[in-house]
Amino acid sequence: MPTARRWTTAFALLLLPLTVPQGSNVLAQGNAASIRYSGPITITRGGVYRGNWQSLDPKQAAVTIKTSEPVTIEDSNIRSKGTLILSNFQRARVTVRRTRGEALNPGRPLPEYRYPGRFLHLEEFNSAVVENNELIGTSGMYFRDWRGHPERGETVKILRNRARNIDGRYSTGPNTFSTEKVRLVQFVQFNAVRHLPGAEIAWNEVINEPGKSRPEENISIFLSSGTAQSPILIHDNYIQGAYPARPSDKDYSGGGMMLGDGKGRTLRDAAGYVRAYHNVIIGTSNQGIAISAGHDIQAYENRILSSGYMPSGQPIPSQNVGLYVWDMHGDKQRGTFFNNSARDNLVAWQTPLRGANTKSNWWFPDCPKEWRQKDGRTSKGCTGNRTLPGRVTQTMERQEHANWLARVKAAGLKLGR
Repeated sequence: MPTARRWTTAFALLLLPLTVPQGSNVLAQGNAASIRYSGPITITRGGVYRGNWQSLDPKQAAVTIKTSEPVTIEDSNIRSKGTLILSNFQRARVTVRRTRGEALNPGRPLPEYRYPGRFLHLEEFNSAVVENNELIGTSGMYFRDWRGHPERGETVKILRNRARNIDGRYSTGPNTFSTEKVRLVQFVQFNAVRHLPGAEIAWNEVINEPGKSRPEENISIFLSSGTAQSPILIHDNYIQGAYPARPSDKDYSGGGMMLGDGKGRTLRDAAGYVRAYHNVIIGTSNQGIAISAGHDIQAYENRILSSGYMPSGQPIPSQNVGLYVWDMHGDKQRGTFFNNSARDNLVAWQTPLRGANTKSNWWFPDCPKEWRQKDGRTSKGCTGNRTLPGRVTQTMERQEHANWLARVKAAGLKLGR
């Protein structure tokens, strides 16, 4: 396996502009088939790397980073039957920008439990900046155990990326996936990323199609936290679609955003200090935005809508609730579930299988209108949320996407490459 050289490209790089035809949820393939790929690489020195790399072995990442020196991967094309970019236990400092990543079907039998590769998989890392990339059919990004130095500005930034079909279905052979057995994957998951200042997940566009994807939550904050002075900011994202591997199934636990998850036995370990605002969540079935654990987590001024129908016009059997705050693990008794709020959101979550004009907008079994602190102060809980009159239509869902794209343009931002 070759070791990458800095500032080199093994084959000519073909830049692929992102175009999404009207009414299409699939990233344009452009001239992807004409790209000439080299084999997997291992990066052992810091620097800027550009190239086209692939791995046809599900056990081998296309790009492996084995250095703590700052590494930038830019203007590249990566595809893999396994992980696309991997760094474990290196205290990596990674920037990935303007790169197209495509997961290939591992093509292995079900007993091997191979699923589409992560675009980026980091464990025991120092920092990550992921911006203006395109993710196609991957199992998203996974971050575990941040080890960075806040005084050096080491944090996590995930900005202006476009993703299609986050997929955790296990392969059952060439060109086929299981409709029953899955890996729980996300567009972004933080796992044990604790006390992280400066983190931001913003202006990303994530679209999942039924039968071509299987995310759990699209964004998951699992036993992870920001700080009181610098919470994790999740804002201005567009997330559309979340379905079970067999879209006609009723049982499904995924959805749009899980802002606090995992049994928090101590305050140090619990999810906390997260703010999610100005996001648009469309048709993510089981839930739009949820808080099931943690403390000091706020969801406010988001737009959470669903017609309750798939693009085909079939009702979504796993449709549940738009917004909830629920102490799933009984963490109030441990003193790790408090000060969570869901306020001033627009929620219209239609459930057509329960009745033609029925909505299940929110559920707040563990969220009062106000939280009272030990020192007598109060903070907002779950209040000020509103809904829309009448039925939510698929035309209204499409308009939400158009409105969000107009906001992107007005902000002077560019998505993807």
